[in-house]
Amino acid sequence: MNLAVFTLIDLRRIFVDWAGLFFTTGLPVLFYLLFGAMQTYADAPFGEGNVAAYIMVGMAVYGGVTSACSTVGSTAVEQTTGWGRQLALTPLGSVPMLVSKTVVILVRAAFPVAAVNIAGIFTSAEMPAATWVTCAVVSVLAALPFGFYGMIFGILFRSESAVSIASTSVVILAFLGNSFSPLPEFLMGLARFSPMYGATSLARYPLSEGQQAVSDVGVLVTDPLWYAVANVIAWTIVFAAICALLARKKQKGRR
Repeated sequence: MNLAVFTLIDLRRIFVDWAGLFFTTGLPVLFYLLFGAMQTYADAPFGEGNVAAYIMVGMAVYGGVTSACSTVGSTAVEQTTGWGRQLALTPLGSVPMLVSKTVVILVRAAFPVAAVNIAGIFTSAEMPAATWVTCAVVSVLAALPFGFYGMIFGILFRSESAVSIASTSVVILAFLGNSFSPLPEFLMGLARFSPMYGATSLARYPLSEGQQAVSDVGVLVTDPLWYAVANVIAWTIVFAAICALLARKKQKGRR
């Protein structure tokens, strides 16, 4: 089995799992409509666009992250099943496997990001075309580090419930990271240290240029770009380190 065949098989499984695809794609669209397009403040100007566009990007990131967690969480579970042992008999090494899973994560994350952006086009979201494309691309790329997050749950629980737990916990992280509805200004100090803050802020930056919407009337908080970059790098290292420690502990347990 070569890299291309293995990747195509993995991609095919995305379309077979209609329930998972609907959940990770439909829910962010619903959230965008509820929190963004259907609100009276949707047309209010914000950065290079409007509030609806700002919320749209946040929901797109949430959808991409959820998809990344689901994809890698399922993969981690598979490593403890017959499929994982079957793959061990193939000539694929760890690097080709990593490349394949990266492609699968990006494709899976692109579905909800595209769906939310299409919903934005047909509703009240507004921003320049170049900004729109940049935000969408970054929304997909920002989901990659959360593959490690999904892997943590897959290694810990080693059952199908791992995927559900990982996906559900992302909702909490999204609220803490100011991805959904705006937080009060005094909570932004905590939000900046949450995992979803970096991914969401990075994806929104072409639109907002660092402006963060808060629930305090008439108040906007502006954060420099390096806040988001540092957050993404730090949490990627943390998630990867936890995965490495859990994997090493698991290997020692088998000896």
